[in-house]
Amino acid sequence: MNALAHAASPYLLEHADDPVDWHPWGEEAFAEARRRDVPLLISIGYASCHWCHVMQHESFQDPQTAAYLNAHFVPVKVDREEHPDVDTVYMTALQALRGQGGWPLTAVTDPHGRTFFAGSYFPPDDRPGMPSFRRVLHALSEAWDQRRDEVLRDAEQLDRHLRSGMGAPPAVEDPLARDAHPTDAATLPDGAAEALEVLEQRFDPRNAGFGGAPKFPPHTLLRWLSLRPEAAARRMQEATLRALARGGIHDPLAGGTARYAVDADWRVPHFEKMLSDNVQLLPRWAEAFVNTGDPTFERAALDTFTFLEAELRLPDGGYATALDADSVAENGTREEGAYYAWRADAFDAAVSEGSGADEIAFARAAFDVEEPGPFEGLQVLRIGADAAELAERFEIEPEQAAKRLEQLRAALFAVRERRPRPPRDDKVLTGLQGLAILGLARAGRLLEHAQMILAAQRTARHVLATQWLPGGRLARRALGAEVGIDARLDDHAYLGLGLLELHRADGDPRWLDEATARAEQIAARFEDDEGGFYGVASDQVGPLPLRPRTVTDAAVPADTLAAAELLWRCARLWDRSELEESARRAVVPLAPLARRHPEAFGSVLTLLDLMRAPRRELAVTGPDEAGGRALWLVAARRSLDAWAVQRAAEPHDGPLVAGRHTVDGAAAAWLCERYACRLPERDPAELERALADG
Repeated sequence: MNALAHAASPYLLEHADDPVDWHPWGEEAFAEARRRDVPLLISIGYASCHWCHVMQHESFQDPQTAAYLNAHFVPVKVDREEHPDVDTVYMTALQALRGQGGWPLTAVTDPHGRTFFAGSYFPPDDRPGMPSFRRVLHALSEAWDQRRDEVLRDAEQLDRHLRSGMGAPPAVEDPLARDAHPTDAATLPDGAAEALEVLEQRFDPRNAGFGGAPKFPPHTLLRWLSLRPEAAARRMQEATLRALARGGIHDPLAGGTARYAVDADWRVPHFEKMLSDNVQLLPRWAEAFVNTGDPTFERAALDTFTFLEAELRLPDGGYATALDADSVAENGTREEGAYYAWRADAFDAAVSEGSGADEIAFARAAFDVEEPGPFEGLQVLRIGADAAELAERFEIEPEQAAKRLEQLRAALFAVRERRPRPPRDDKVLTGLQGLAILGLARAGRLLEHAQMILAAQRTARHVLATQWLPGGRLARRALGAEVGIDARLDDHAYLGLGLLELHRADGDPRWLDEATARAEQIAARFEDDEGGFYGVASDQVGPLPLRPRTVTDAAVPADTLAAAELLWRCARLWDRSELEESARRAVVPLAPLARRHPEAFGSVLTLLDLMRAPRRELAVTGPDEAGGRALWLVAARRSLDAWAVQRAAEPHDGPLVAGRHTVDGAAAAWLCERYACRLPERDPAELERALADG
């Protein structure tokens, strides 16, 4: 056992029995490196990372490799999901040195945390173009001992580069953005046309999505495209969501979407299923169904909700972080995709067991089973044909096809459930709970799905009751009853945005108050005087060589932009110009970059569009029994993305509802522009018409 034996992180605990003398992230490891005058080897990964498991088995569990590593380095193991700030700093270093990144992330630093080498996966033996891990360790140790001055110069040079890149946002070069008052939307830069042109050039017209293999769900781009009126935007968004829903990346038996596809046509997934992807796709599919009526989108949304509740919901509240890509195969070894992939004969046998041999042709068409399979000869099930397509192909009634398809899903799922399940990372991350609240609340109100809204409420209550450190600070992580780590910027921002969306679903004013508290914390602890937001507060930096700042989107929205959106929305609700100015300073300087590189800046494009929209407000006042709920449901069914929306069942402060309650004893809806309101609407049908007219 090493020092990780006392960790809470499932990822760190996986490495507690390694012969490597792992240290957790913290000052103690750096002090040890200074005492021994050796570099640190910082290995960063996460519990559901396939190649992290591979490198552990090949190198970190090898006694000879571990002995050399222990003798010449201070080894540090980091869970990137617990410490996104650490991951950001060293991933940026890796990308600067290699041009690309990935996990496991291997960074070698001086005792002050400054990187002089970084890489990703290294094999145990030399391969063409890829040195062995032991060869890399020997070379680095030799360089440290014999060419120390050169190594330190490289570390200092890279450190200066990183500090420059993570400094204040670039100076505004867009003339539309200069000297603009924060409430004057006409002065905000508009790069939508140029960004759409770039995206159309990158769009895959055959398979949908952007670029080639590997392909990731483009979450923030899909959100931005959903706001745009152009036909091209709608076409790219709907085609991509349809390809995701019908591809092998989306599990047709139990729901849930994998992290990414290894190919260009979404056929073969990298099998880990993460909370972050699924709660971001859920509202996109709900929006697409509302806009198109296509049942493919509704089914994907409902299946995703089923997956979240069945496989990631934890008994004491909240959602687990991920399901692993690997599980135990028939031969007893741990292999990627072992739970999900099928031999063709095993698939046929499962169909026969559940429905009879005459169903095999129907089942193979339904789940696109052809030999050889696309994943190392094995089958990855996907929607090869929906019920309507199967009805036409097999000349049966659509209702019969739908019934047979559901029976097949149930039969195949029952057989698959006999296999060892993938391990689950049970830690509860506050930021991801915020994204879950947001996705569930938005999808629930658009689909009028009460259970989704209840799930969002349950998650919000759990987080607000349990995710706190002594002294009242928000915590980042919980595992069971153990709560730890100060919340980072993304935790405050995602949770605040989720609570605002939940208020739009159920009208509970508590969520507004808690969201505003997150915005206040961001403004007080994370904002930089020159514009933008750091990922950690000044008292959270610890041994990091610098405070990281993230402005580009990845698997989740950039924390700086999520923080800016939260401040902007709270500013609109409470007429707080200082919060709006903070949001503007963080976003506007990034507009030129967003126009040229929209795939990395979907959040910037979205927030610019929201800020440019007409400044409209909607308040619903009065209790349920006076008609307040009926009016609120009219508003909840609409997106109203750029509107400031508030409900007050009881008299309440704030510019939208102050001095307003009932009108002649009836609840009322107040439609306003820049806080100047029309005469109140008391009839839900009249409110529906007024909102439809804009």
